[in-house]
Amino acid sequence: MASNGGFSLVGSGKRDRIASFEHYYRESYSLVYNYVLRRTSNREVAEDVVSEAFLRAARFYERFDPTRAKFSTWVISIARNCISDYYDREVATAPIDEVPEGVFAQEDTQADHLDDLAMLQKLLAKLDDEEKELIYLKYYEGKRNTEIAEVLGMNASTVSTKLSRAIAKMREAS
Repeated sequence: MASNGGFSLVGSGKRDRIASFEHYYRESYSLVYNYVLRRTSNREVAEDVVSEAFLRAARFYERFDPTRAKFSTWVISIARNCISDYYDREVATAPIDEVPEGVFAQEDTQADHLDDLAMLQKLLAKLDDEEKELIYLKYYEGKRNTEIAEVLGMNASTVSTKLSRAIAKMREAS
């Protein structure tokens, strides 16, 4: 095995990969964290999911191809899978006796808002995970189709078609 100043070339390559990963990590952490936080609406869950996403990214870093996507886009796709895994493990239900007393005594305008929110949740429940993701990125984050395409690794026209179909599915369900 060849060496360079007492260090093997294999070791040097490993140090370069670690430095490269650390650079990408620092550059993309806040973007990935904000994405996950918006999807989960819970800081503790977001921190856990982001940690898991970056651990998976580090584990499979040799598969990352910077000619195909930005590092942040790659990690966000990993984070999407981690979010799904989290929700598959955790059932987000609370016993009725653990709900604070004042929650059910809402003003009329707040009750209307809750009705709208319940209807939206009902409509979103008709969509698959990919369609929910598209709706979220388009209407919650306000991303353009080209930006959504980059995040999800799709063609912009595919994003447009899938968004149209998701919206049509929600209209049919309402």
